[in-house]
Formats: sequence, structure tokens, C-alpha cells
Amino acid sequence: MKSIITGILAYAAIAVLMQIPVKGQDTGGIKEVRKINTTAAEIVFGNGEICIIDFYGPEIFRMFQDNGGGIVRDPEADPPARILADSPRRDAGKVTAALENGTAVLTTPEIKVEISGGSVLTVTDLRTGDKVIEGAAPAEFGSNRVTLTLKNREGEYFYGGGVQNGRFSHAGEQIAIENTNNWVDGGVASPTPFYWSTEGYGMMWHSFRKGLYDFGNTDPGKVVLSHDTGYLDVFFMVDSGAVALLNDFYQLTGPPVLIPKFGFYEGHLNAYNRDYWTEDPKGILFEDGKRYKESQKDNGGIKESLNGEKDNYQFSARAVVDRYAANDMPLGWILPNDGYGAGYGQTGTLDGNIRNLKDFGEYARSKGVEIGLWTQSDLHPKEGVEALLQRDIVKEVRDAGVRVLKTDVAWVGAGYSFGLNGVADVGEIMPYYGSDARPFIISLDGWAGTQRYATIWSGDQTGGDWEYIRFHIPTFIGSGLSGQPNITSDMDGIFGGNNMTVNIREFQWKAFTPMQLNMDGWGSTPKYPEVLGEPAASINRWYLKLKSEIMPYAYSIAEEATDGLPMIRAMFLEYPDAYTLGTATKYQYMYGPYFLVAPIYMDTRMDKDGNDVRNGIYLPEGNL
Repeated sequence: MKSIITGILAYAAIAVLMQIPVKGQDTGGIKEVRKINTTAAEIVFGNGEICIIDFYGPEIFRMFQDNGGGIVRDPEADPPARILADSPRRDAGKVTAALENGTAVLTTPEIKVEISGGSVLTVTDLRTGDKVIEGAAPAEFGSNRVTLTLKNREGEYFYGGGVQNGRFSHAGEQIAIENTNNWVDGGVASPTPFYWSTEGYGMMWHSFRKGLYDFGNTDPGKVVLSHDTGYLDVFFMVDSGAVALLNDFYQLTGPPVLIPKFGFYEGHLNAYNRDYWTEDPKGILFEDGKRYKESQKDNGGIKESLNGEKDNYQFSARAVVDRYAANDMPLGWILPNDGYGAGYGQTGTLDGNIRNLKDFGEYARSKGVEIGLWTQSDLHPKEGVEALLQRDIVKEVRDAGVRVLKTDVAWVGAGYSFGLNGVADVGEIMPYYGSDARPFIISLDGWAGTQRYATIWSGDQTGGDWEYIRFHIPTFIGSGLSGQPNITSDMDGIFGGNNMTVNIREFQWKAFTPMQLNMDGWGSTPKYPEVLGEPAASINRWYLKLKSEIMPYAYSIAEEATDGLPMIRAMFLEYPDAYTLGTATKYQYMYGPYFLVAPIYMDTRMDKDGNDVRNGIYLPEGNL
């Protein structure tokens, strides 16, 4: 079976058949086909409407039609942002265009595009001579929505759409291409207007407007795709298998960033310039032998700092770095501010605060730990903003040595062009002012193109609950299948926690994910690997060290993910068969080619020591 399905994925017939856009009326047939440059041609209909086909490679083409008379252009973006990479084109080879017996025929060395009577577009793979999709209805143009309807073939599977919480295989489902900021099962945190099919094609809608993709949910025989835009602008990729189609997507939007080595180690995040600590017998044990409780408001206690400037060292960011070392816990990076009014200095000027940040950075780096910042508001100085809340990303990178940036929902809003603009800005500043430092950006509410600058974080969740392990497994799988291979979520959530078994399981399975971060200071339970005591501390330490020990392997598959398979791989990517293509294996994955990871994601038969049973694991055929 494996060899048969592998052949289907690798050599599937490739062609696209769909309806050319109409406006609820007969287009009057094709009047003319005319080349407008070496890669593009206009198809002129009898009613005056024009569809443009532009080849970005021998197997990639753009279809554009604006019945309002608009010309080919980038999508509207405020602030300015570009979905496409700087050089999204490859040589398409010789492109021909002609009108033959009432049919528009466009060819490259690899595909033939035909537009015939009834405004039907057929794309045939000249390597195989086969077709893979058929249009089910004419495209519909509304004032604020365009809809494409395709036939859904029997046995066809669909993947993509970005961070679709709890999902990765979408046959028979409907997904929103929209930032819902709903960070539970069924929500969407970082959508991508891109999907691909096992029939050998992919589609990317070239827009920042929200969309809805229905893969046979409403009508099992139809795939219905729509975006809230007044004109059609889509890219079709015609290729065989996941790697080829993902690389077509990367050609257009840029390959995923390879994060620096320190980014694969545990990170710690909090606001070490905001909170107050008072003695409390139920609080956390500190280095002075006393217990303290944290408050985000001034309760008369001791205020935190970055460097312990005010006789508060054990409540400083420096002490956090020391604490990880004292507990023998690997730490790769730390963010000492959280972007919500905390700032990173207690002086009256921006430059004074930059010096404060620089002092902390020098100390952290002396311990092998890099520093970063959350987004505060604007990334650049802004007149009228108090010093505490001012930002100067250039000085932060150049003078203080910042090498990590994390964006958040309060800054990026609904994401789309704003989020992409922000990560692009930092993605260019970091290497320029940071001695060619590779950017390490963690973003929420991404979009197509985010992957060329940033990694993805899935939003705020609650720890201590099996549910947040369960739905993240297919979420991480689906993100990789969408061209966003670098994904993470908070270790044991940002809120809640205090469940030792769930905490341990979280550290165990995330040893086999790209990134780990402790989001501290927001919930009632601190987020340190050792905070729940034994045996959690020893087990979590063991898995953090295991993650360190397999770093050469992890780094190798991370590099491969820039133009190949993602780090977290759906089972069908390594072992394709009829069983793995759907949702039967959604709670397991391959971490690269050699680690099969099947996390315990629920309490089944757990004993008093946390030992449990994990049934239903798909074990590929192999040598025992």
C-alpha cells in the first residue's frame, strides 16, 4: 500500500479546471488573446471583461481579473506590506498564447492553459497529460466578495490554511482564513491564504482580506473558496507532493527563516520592571529563604528590576538567569519586559533605559543567554510618549544587543498587513544593526509571508489542562503543512498550571518541537521548569537536556524545513497511505525522519504517580 500511495503523491496527474470569473452573465465568448509581455497574456471576452494569466514559473501562474477596470497590483495594505517576496519569479520558459477554434491556449514547457467555450479554464500538466480539478460553477463577483467553486474529487485531501487550532487535514471541513484571536480548539491565530491538495495543486489568494475555504463541508462534491475582496487575484501552483508545492509557495512568499541556535533552547518571558513582591507563607520560596507572592499592582512590596539596582536583586531579571543556572536548567534567551506598560528601565530618559537594558544584556550574554523584547507600542521613537514606554528598535539592537522580538495581539491587532509590516521591519533591522545577526522574531496573527521573517506563537492559553496539549498536536502539524514550520505555544500555558502531571507531559512532548518558552508573571502559578518541585523538576530538567543533546539533529531538520519538509511532520509525509492522509493520526507526528512522537494528551488510566497508557499509536512498518 505504501508504494502505491507514494506513487500517487509523487506522480499524481496535475491539471486545473475551473470557471473563469463571470459577473452573473454571459461573457460573450472569447474575443481575443494577446500577449502583453514574455510571461503574461490578456484574455478579452466579448463583453469587454479581461482576465490576465501571468506565469511566475513553468508551473506557477497568477490569475487576475478586476471587472471594475483595475490593473494588476499588490493588495491594499495599511501600513504597507507585501505578501510576495522580493524576487518571486523564476524563468517560465517559452510562453505561447493563441486563440484556436474559440479557445485561448497558453503554454509553458510544463503546463498548458486552455480557456474555451463557456469560460472554462483547463490547465494540463504536459509532463503527464492529466487533469486534477474541474470547476463546479462560474466564479461569482460581488462588490466585496469573490467566490471560486471547484469540484471536490473522491479521495482528495486538503492541507494548509495556517494555524487552524486542532486541525490539519481539512477534507469535508470548513476553515476561516481570518485572525479570530480565539486560542482554543477551532480558533484561528495565524491564518495563511494558501492550501494544497493531494491531487497535485496549490492555491494562494493574493489578498490581506479575510476568507473562507469550504472543502466539501456544505456540499461534499464542491470546494468553495471566497475572500472579501472586489476582484480576483490568485496564484495556482501545479506540482507533485508536499515539498514541491511548499517550495512553490516559498518561491512566491519567501522561505521560512532559520532561527538562530539559541532559539531552540528554552526561553523565559516576564516583566521585570513592573511587578511587586510581598512576603506570603503560600508564596514562592526565594533565595533568601522567604516566600513571596507576586502582584502586577503596587502593593507596598519590593518592585522588580532588570539589574537589581535598588537592593532587589533576587527580584531582578539577572536573578532569573542565575536561577536557571542554579537549577541546572538550560536557558537560551530571556525577554525582560512584556510590552504592557512595563518598559525596561527605571530612568527618566530613553537613552538611560537603553543603558539599563545594555547592562542586563551584557550580564545575560556572559552566562550564554541572549536577550529580547516584547513589542511595547511603536518600535521607533514617538513624540509625546513617556520615556518608560518609548521604543527605539535600532538602539535596542545596535547598542543593547537585543536579538529577539516578540509581537502580541495588543500591538498587531487583527494582524494581516500590520503584523507583516512590523516583522519585516525588524527582520531587516536585526541583521543590519546587529552585526549580521539572524533575526529571531516570534509573532502572533501572521499571514502569508510571515514565515520569511518570523516564527509563530499560538496565543494565550491556560496550563494544567490536558486540552491544551491535545489540540496543539494537530495545530503544530497543520502549521508546518501551511508553510509555517516554526511554531510554538507557552509551556503549560500563560495562565493556570499547578497540575504536576500535565506540566511534565508538556515538557516531554515539546522537547520534540522547534521552540519552548515560559510565559511567566501573568497567572497564579510561576512558569519555571522546577517550580512544582519533585519529581517534575528532575523530569523537566531531563527533557530540557535531551532537547539540548539532540540540537545537531534539530538544527539539521530546521535547515531542511527552509526548502523541504517541516520539522513537525504529519505521518503521511514520511509514511503515506490511506490511513495517514486523514485525521486518524492527528495526535502523533514525526519529528524529522527518525523520531516518532505520540504525546500523552489525556488522562486514560493514570496511576497515582502519573504513569498512563497511550493506545491508538500508528506504528509504521519497519525493522524491529
